Amino acid sequence: MSRYLKGRDIALQTVAAQLVLTLVAAATALAINDSVAISILIGGIIGVTANLWLALIAFRPALGAPTQRMLAAFYMGEFGKFIITAVLFLLAFKQIGFLKEAAYAATMIMAYVIVQVIAWTYPLMRRKV
Repeated sequence: MSRYLKGRDIALQTVAAQLVLTLVAAATALAINDSVAISILIGGIIGVTANLWLALIAFRPALGAPTQRMLAAFYMGEFGKFIITAVLFLLAFKQIGFLKEAAYAATMIMAYVIVQVIAWTYPLMRRKV
């Protein structure tokens, strides 16, 4: 298997792990409160969506493509991830009334942060296994 396919495969597995964690956390939070569960789901999905974009765009060029093309793909992936994250947070705060309460907003942001931590740690944990 080429490094290109292996890297893309790991990136997509990381996004899948983020999605599973988000869904499990949101389902578990249903026992606490519907609004908490929705806050967790929204924060997690924002992170998953942005990271999926990055994984798909950054690994688009084939291994052996010119360095500038590969670097441009990563920059485009990161730029898109930033824009997607900003737009989705803006929409969430504008469209969902209970997110104006500090506790729910903090829960959503914490879910997003946890999803990002998974993006950083999952590949490292996977290597050791």
